[in-house]
Amino acid sequence: MIKEYVPRAKLTDDKIKSAFEPYLQGEENLKYWGFRVKQPNIFFIVLLLAIFILPGIIAVFWRTKNYLYGLTDNNLLVLVVASISNANVKKHTQYSLSKLRGKVTASTGVLFTKIKIDDSAKPFEAKFHRAFSKNNRPHAMAISEAITTGS
Repeated sequence: MIKEYVPRAKLTDDKIKSAFEPYLQGEENLKYWGFRVKQPNIFFIVLLLAIFILPGIIAVFWRTKNYLYGLTDNNLLVLVVASISNANVKKHTQYSLSKLRGKVTASTGVLFTKIKIDDSAKPFEAKFHRAFSKNNRPHAMAISEAITTGS
């Protein structure tokens, strides 16, 4: 019997919202969220794959990080999650929106929305790709707008 290949699903909006719930304070609401994959430098990947195929694949797998970003009424939350299909939170960081003034730079291009926070204690840089989901780009743009203008 041949089994049919069934791809693992990406995180749904409901799974993303439930990942943020333990980190919301009081009556705080999650307004926008985005997903980002941070892979090792491409030269590192090519070098390892050229030298050692299997160890290279394993090293790239271990060095790849998956992030969920969420904008609430008062905070920007950053969650490091297990994978693109698993929202188990490994680590979280919180930024107060009131303390972000003057520390944020953001830009939107054809494929990516980029956000950078210059904070010596908790530096932050994100590059949201539009292909993750139909909501990733509009949500990333809304987060960018809110934290750069303070609205």
